Amino acid sequence: MSCDRESPTARPIFRFTTLEGHEVEVTSKYGETNPPQPGDRVTILYTPQKPQHAVINTGGQRGSTMGWALTAVGLVLVTLGVLAALDIL
Repeated sequence: MSCDRESPTARPIFRFTTLEGHEVEVTSKYGETNPPQPGDRVTILYTPQKPQHAVINTGGQRGSTMGWALTAVGLVLVTLGVLAALDIL
C-alpha cells in the first residue's frame, strides 16, 4: 500500500498474472480511503497489450460516479459565472 502523507487515502499496489502467464505489479493511480486489503480477492481490469495500466474494478479506481457528478456541477457553475460576467444572463 502506498500512502500519501498529505491525504488520508492509500494507493493499492497489486500483483497479478496475465492470461499469457506474465506477472505484473501495478501501483494504482488513484488513492482510496477504504482500499482493498492484502489477501482480498479483487477483479483486475487490463488490456492485454498494456497490463501495466491495469486497475482494480472498484469505483474509486475506475473513476467514481461522485467524482464525475462533482465535475459536471463545477462545469455548470463555471459556465453560469462566465455568462453572468459577460452579462448574457
